[in-house]
Order: sequence, then structure tokens, then C-alpha cells
Amino acid sequence: PAALDADPAASRDRMDADPGARAAGRAARQREWAGELAWDFGELDPEEDGAHTGEAGGDGWVYTERMIYMPHTYFVNDHRQGFREDDELRELQSAEELWLAEQDARYKMRRELFPQLGDDVFIFANFNQLYKIDPTLFRLWLRILERVPTAIIWLLRFPAAGEEHLHRVATEWAGADVARRVVFTDVAPKHMHIKRGRIADAFLDTTECNAHTTAVDILWSGTPVLTWPRHEHKLCSRVAASVACATGQGRAMVVGSADEYVERAVEWATAARHEYTYDCPPSGRAPILAPDPHTGYVKHRICHGPAMDIRLQLFMARDCSRLFDTRRWTRNLERGYAEAWRRWVAGDDEPDDDCDDDSAPAPEPDPAAVRALGPPDRRKTRWSLRIERRIADALATPAGRQRAVYAPPGGSIWVLDEDDAMPSQAWVREMLAW
Repeated sequence: PAALDADPAASRDRMDADPGARAAGRAARQREWAGELAWDFGELDPEEDGAHTGEAGGDGWVYTERMIYMPHTYFVNDHRQGFREDDELRELQSAEELWLAEQDARYKMRRELFPQLGDDVFIFANFNQLYKIDPTLFRLWLRILERVPTAIIWLLRFPAAGEEHLHRVATEWAGADVARRVVFTDVAPKHMHIKRGRIADAFLDTTECNAHTTAVDILWSGTPVLTWPRHEHKLCSRVAASVACATGQGRAMVVGSADEYVERAVEWATAARHEYTYDCPPSGRAPILAPDPHTGYVKHRICHGPAMDIRLQLFMARDCSRLFDTRRWTRNLERGYAEAWRRWVAGDDEPDDDCDDDSAPAPEPDPAAVRALGPPDRRKTRWSLRIERRIADALATPAGRQRAVYAPPGGSIWVLDEDDAMPSQAWVREMLAW
């Protein structure tokens, strides 16, 4: 689209040379802004269109591998080992004092980076490279800003050439007032990037290609990530949902549609509020915020609202979060590898037709409910019932209840966390929902 011209300078020169073209381009963008959101969901379903046989898709392609399903997320990181900027605070303070110190640190960094912002401004952020922002998503962000006049969205000059281009498009689509609230800063070094991620009140994820390592960086800082796993069969659009769910706060941060994405963001921003408290500087260490020179008291900005509730859970639980437990992740992966090797050595790794063949017998769900679903959801329903039946069979035996993996012959390997029992039917449904 014209809004993403590969050479913004050349595009601008053409417009300047032809006032009629400039007016026509502006009118076209205004029509786009006023129109309905149009999402391109074009993707190849590996279980549709002859994907297994190539009959409908020409040459086609075939997946012969089975999956190893990790119990929390596939994404491994070392944030708990590598980014311990506040260890001295954790050693000295109670949980209540630590949470107050974290809010003070956020407030201090916010005032240093954005001294012009009022305390009532809600800061949305996205730190991805700008190529991940497709025109429809950018318009969606502008509509969020339009509905929340006290909000900004903070982007990075990543690359710097994108700033002028996005500001121009934002002005043409949403007007100068909204465009002024698209704010850019330079890319920071890694340690500072993670530390200043706490300044944002919420991170708006890109939906075509999610934040990957950036999402983990932001969650480590305690900032909630709002994401929509837009494509069922594209890994890059589901990564942030995977890591968000591994924190235990997935239901609060993962949505299922563009409308939910906008409404959740608007809810977080409009429900946010803050108050001030005052007390004496702490004894035995320097205060994070400087005391007032006249009264000697420290002014704390205490925030409330849905996004802040999520932040509290993320920040206070990150040391025991499954997302940041690298040793646990490694042990779980090794159990999957051990089972895959055992099956290879034993010679029982041949595909089990019952795992993938829809003609295989399985308990039938409510027919009326199935008719209301689309083909992918009907397939998932049949598959989940088949998995539930196998789990029930395994749980019926003492040996099955002690297994570290659920691995039907020839099927995928489901690794169980060391603290969990065999996955229940409810667990399977929860997994499928995401």
C-alpha cells in the first residue's frame, strides 16, 4: 500500500511535484481510515487443501515429524540469570517495600525519559522493529489513541527513517492531535532496554509477527503485553501468546480478535488511575526518589487499574515464573529428548494412524455444537476428544500416573512438568483454547 512506500523521500518528492497527486493520496488514506478494518488471513492450513498428499496444492509438502510439546512454552531465556538489576533491593526489603521501590523506580525513569508528560498520561509501547507494523495494525493503534486522549504510543527509531514516515501517515489518517501522540526514542543498549521497559504502562504487540525476545524482555520488566495470536498456523504470530501464558497471566493478556485487542487496550488505559503518598526517606539506604527540599518527604506515585494489577503479579512472581525458570525448561526438554530416543531405539516410532486419522473412533461431542464450528475448530474438537480418551486410559493404570511424558506410540510427545500430574481433560481444552 501507498502508506508503506519503500522510499518515503521519493514518494514525498512525487507528491510535492504534483499537488493533484498529493490531494488524491491524502483522500485515499482518509477513505482507508474511515473504512472497516480488513485483515488478510491468507495462510495454508497443513491439514486442509491436500497438504498431506499434495493432491490439491500442486507439488505440495509433507510433515513427517511429530512434535515435542513443552509444558509451559517453547521459548527459552536466561533473564533470571542475566538481568538482576535489583538484587540489593530484594535482599533488604519485604514484598510491600519491594513493590513500592519498583513503583518509585518506574516513576523516576518515566520523568527522566519523558519529562514533558503529565502523570495522568497512559504510555502504550512497542519496541519491535518498525517493519512488523503493517498498515492495518497501525490504523488500529491510531484508533486506540483516538479513543484515549490521555494516551501515547512509544515506538523506537528502529530504523530512524520510519519516524517521519509514520508521523506523516498518522497525520493523514487520524489528524495532527493523534499523530503528536506517536512518540519515538532511540534504541537503547540491551541492559537499559530491559530496565526502561518498566516505564511503559502496557506493551501493544504486533499481530502479524509478534515480539519474540522483546516480549520476554518486557514481561521480565513487569509490563503487561497485549497480544492477539492472529494466525492459527503461523508460529511468528503466536509466540507472544505462548510466553504470556507461561507467566500464568495469559487470560488477561491474550485476546482473540481485533475488536478485543482494541477494547482491552482502551479498558486498561481508561481504568488506570493514580494517587500520591508521602513519607520519610528510608533509613539505611539512599531513597530512589529525592525528598522534597522543603518538607523532607518523599512523594510516591501509586498506580491502580487492570494493567497495574497484572504488573503486580508479573513483577512479584517473576522469580518463580515458569517462563523464567531456565533449569526447569532444560529438564523438561531433556525428558522429551529421552522419550524420543527411547522410541527410536525400541523401534516403536512408526506413525500411529489413530493419532491423525479423523476416521478413527472417538467419543462424539454434541452434534449441534459441532455444526456451529468451522472446519478447523471441528477438527480440533475431534482431536481433543481423542487425546482425552488416551489420557483417561493412561490414568487408569498406576504406571500411567507416574510417567514424565504422555507419548502414544507414533504420536507427538507431551512433556509433563515435574510438579504436574498427567494432563487432565481440562488441561487439554485449555491448551487448545490458546
